[in-house]
This record gives sequence, structure tokens and C-alpha cells, in this order.
Amino acid sequence: MLRMWVIDRLGPDDTDTDWSPEALASDTLDALTFTPSQAAGLTKVWRELPTEQILKLRHHKNLTTHLERLIGYLEPGPLREHLLAWTATRLLLP
Repeated sequence: MLRMWVIDRLGPDDTDTDWSPEALASDTLDALTFTPSQAAGLTKVWRELPTEQILKLRHHKNLTTHLERLIGYLEPGPLREHLLAWTATRLLLP
């Protein structure tokens, strides 16, 4: 979230990976352990899941909070499409 805040306030800097939207997008995706389809499948039965799985889904929701803003900085392509899938999935997460 801090990186997204800096990118929003000061603008992206493609020469420094800390402030590059593409690097932030890649780092975010690397931190996620589920695919969007796996997470969406789990949300259908999330109340029946063990607490650890529910916490993982919540963690994914927290990790993807900034994606809607980040997408605006990315060029069309596979990375952007993957983030768009996550923004739709995020709405389903507990």
C-alpha cells in the first residue's frame, strides 16, 4: 500500500523498481499463493473452510487492495489482465 501511495502521489519511476507500477504488479502477484480461479472457488464455501484457509483468503484480499488504482498505470497486456482478474475475485473474498 505504501508503494501504491507513493506512485499515486509522486508518480511512477520506471528507473527504480520500488516505484515502478510493473514491478509492484509483479511483486503483488508473486505474494499471492492462489490463482484468481482457485480463490473464487474457495469463496463459494469459505464458511466451511478451516480458519487457516479463511485467513489466507483474507490475506489475499488485503494484498490486493491497491489493484484497482494500480491497473490505471499499466499498459494493456497479460500483467494488466491478470490484475483485472484479481480485482473481480477480490470482491468475492471474505
